[in-house]
Amino acid sequence: MTTHYTTRLYRDETDYEQMRNLLRDTYPLTTPPLNCMLGDLDWWRAITNDPQVLGKVQLWFDPLGMLVAFTWPGTNQIDVMVRPNHRIVEHEILRQAEIEYQQALVPDATNRTFRYWSYEVDTVRNTLLTEHGYTRTADFLTFYTFPLNHLPDRFVLPTGYTIRHVAGEADLEARVAVHRAAFHPSRMTVEKHRNVMASPTYRPELDLVVVAPDGSFAAYTIVWLDAVNRMGLFEPVGCHPDYQRRGLASAVMREGMDRLHALGARVAHVLSWRDDSAGARLYPAIGFEVTGKIYAWEKNL
Repeated sequence: MTTHYTTRLYRDETDYEQMRNLLRDTYPLTTPPLNCMLGDLDWWRAITNDPQVLGKVQLWFDPLGMLVAFTWPGTNQIDVMVRPNHRIVEHEILRQAEIEYQQALVPDATNRTFRYWSYEVDTVRNTLLTEHGYTRTADFLTFYTFPLNHLPDRFVLPTGYTIRHVAGEADLEARVAVHRAAFHPSRMTVEKHRNVMASPTYRPELDLVVVAPDGSFAAYTIVWLDAVNRMGLFEPVGCHPDYQRRGLASAVMREGMDRLHALGARVAHVLSWRDDSAGARLYPAIGFEVTGKIYAWEKNL
């Protein structure tokens, strides 16, 4: 069925640029976007706990040598990025991913569940998963969109609070501290945020923080700009628990929208976990609209 495709493991930064190009090329082709954003990929790479993760990325090429798909591996799942006109390759991707997962399992493993993600409206992938014995779970990510041609009113910060972007190495420990507090328990480290700052899509002026009156960081976000598609992604967004319910996360996102607009972006995106997370309450409240829901499908291997 897919014998005209070839596959191999990731080799070097040239491959990474091809992966980025695939994401950039495919973003405007479907609504909601079939694949993740440039910022997602850079974020995943920077904060991974597996130093060998890139060596496990599988690349798929057409007969002319064009990258048509790649997988990003997880502990018990993969994320699949594919060009819309090459969806047929997903049959082989899924088959290979299952084999590799089964081979990695220890004989007495109690958890043998494998996950694959698909939009609620993606009939192609949903059909594939159903045919292969997967069941859709109740877990999902919500994908939101905000057109930047009509920005909301600015959010007024409480007295003594300010917003600015990070000042590089000088702010690194404080920047990591607010992330760890917002997502406690968190495995974020100074070295991981250094990796974030070295990412090709990262811009220091879009790594934003709310500074409290005592000089500590109270809330933050990173905005990732895809200049070609004139699109921005908020990932992550967080607020220190000691400073919640003051509108700080809304304010820092509003600042990010302004900066995106000034850089020529036309639209912003953000994702939240299910309907019971802080993001699921925050993003619609400031005007983001649901574009799609990405469900986890599972199979016991």
